[in-house]
Amino acid sequence: MSKRKQHAPAFKAKVALETLKGEQTAGEPVRGTSHADPSVEAGFAQGRFRIFERGGKKTPEVDEAQVKELHAKIGELAVANDFLSRKLKPGGRDVRRGMIERDHPTLSVGRQCRLLSLSRSSFYYRPAGKTELNLDLMRLIDEQFLETPFYGVRQMARHLRSSRDRGPSGAA
Repeated sequence: MSKRKQHAPAFKAKVALETLKGEQTAGEPVRGTSHADPSVEAGFAQGRFRIFERGGKKTPEVDEAQVKELHAKIGELAVANDFLSRKLKPGGRDVRRGMIERDHPTLSVGRQCRLLSLSRSSFYYRPAGKTELNLDLMRLIDEQFLETPFYGVRQMARHLRSSRDRGPSGAA
């Protein structure tokens, strides 16, 4: 097997430039041009043709504003991590709801809810108490169930309707 010919990065740059200018096709410069063209070498020395180098790595530029922003984000994540390490214990929604500190100095309630996998609305939700009507219906169902435990849904609903029609005293 024959090895492929390896061209210098400067030569590749020259071929690319001439092809882009439309002076020659991509195959023509290879046949008639030498590798040691001084203008290409000078351009390469100025760093214009680094894209044609193999394995060359660009030196990363340091942006101070971005570094400060990343440090701030690291600080924020450290606070969140500290919060979780102190608070997170196995338990249900009620336990996690109790972990949230309303007046935490740096973490909002919404952020704490997200960290604890709890919806913010469930944190603020306060269950409504049982209504008087609901308590009366549960009492009637319990009384009837003790008398007739074999009643199904339809029979129990029929009994509740007839109890409603008779009034609170039970007399028609």
